[in-house]
Amino acid sequence: MRFAGVKELKQQTMDILKASEKEDIIITAYGKPTAVLHHITEEDLADYLIENAPNFKMKIEESFAAYSRSGGIEADALIKRIEKRSAIKV
Repeated sequence: MRFAGVKELKQQTMDILKASEKEDIIITAYGKPTAVLHHITEEDLADYLIENAPNFKMKIEESFAAYSRSGGIEADALIKRIEKRSAIKV
């Protein structure tokens, strides 16, 4: 992990972007960390967007809370329920 100031980022953007392929880079402003530059591939972009979408996070949290309140469901019961739904649709 390395650090780069805003001025360095502005002057050496392409070099810093290439360096981020090997390690995360902490961007600083006035000596204080303000951002993290983390390399991402095209394949990872869709996952990143979904994982960081506020609505998606909220739905996951709501679903987990409901799951916790109801006591959840055993994996075998879930598989049977899915198989039953699949059989009905076919």
